[in-house]
Amino acid sequence: MSRAGPPASISLPQALAQRLIDTARGAGDYEICGFLGQSDDASQPPSLYPVGNLACSPHYRFDMDPVEQIAAFKTMRQRGEALLAIYHSHPDAPAEPSSFDLAGHSYPEAIALIISPSALGRAQLRAWVLDAQRATPLPLHIEPLDDKRGPTIAGKLL
Repeated sequence: MSRAGPPASISLPQALAQRLIDTARGAGDYEICGFLGQSDDASQPPSLYPVGNLACSPHYRFDMDPVEQIAAFKTMRQRGEALLAIYHSHPDAPAEPSSFDLAGHSYPEAIALIISPSALGRAQLRAWVLDAQRATPLPLHIEPLDDKRGPTIAGKLL
């Protein structure tokens, strides 16, 4: 599966959105990161691919573990999925891209999902289209899960 560019909006099952928020909360003041993969069958929920953060300062940056990153892409390819989104958290900041996020976003076809587990006293999950100069908000719809298969982590049911 391949995609020419980011979609006009993104829909995530509530269980997947909650999983991202809970994982970010559980990481405390360290950023989490990873990917969402999507098959051609839009009725199937995205798959979650967590990737370790190897940044020297993981409380305000993320640098994906290259071994885990390659493994995630390999699994996506084997499952017929394309990269839908790159996610990471901002433990103590709003769910808005930083200048580091803009400069480091190497996959323009991928949505940037930013999780802020405690911004403004409550969790935020926001979607963005990024390029080196600007961030454009993307509508994010959280939907009740009505698919019996459910969201997965690297092919395994949540």
